[in-house]
Amino acid sequence: MSATVTVEICMGTTCYVMGSAQLAGIAERLPEEWKSRVTVKGMRCTGACQKAEQFGRAPFVRVNGEIIAEADEGKILSAIRAALEQ
Repeated sequence: MSATVTVEICMGTTCYVMGSAQLAGIAERLPEEWKSRVTVKGMRCTGACQKAEQFGRAPFVRVNGEIIAEADEGKILSAIRAALEQ
């Protein structure tokens, strides 16, 4: 069975201002072969920004439950690729 991946983009105020608004359209930019296996959705604040010493800086994205700090498209795509290969 093919692996499926859930990408949750934090839309809390800090993350939104720090760049998650631009990440929200990533679903449209996924490689065609990934689109049926990846779900991208917005989520409420992860609370990770309140634990910066543990997680890092906003914006935060979760890929299959794993938090990515200072998320950008490259980091998200790498995490999706790794999850799909498991």
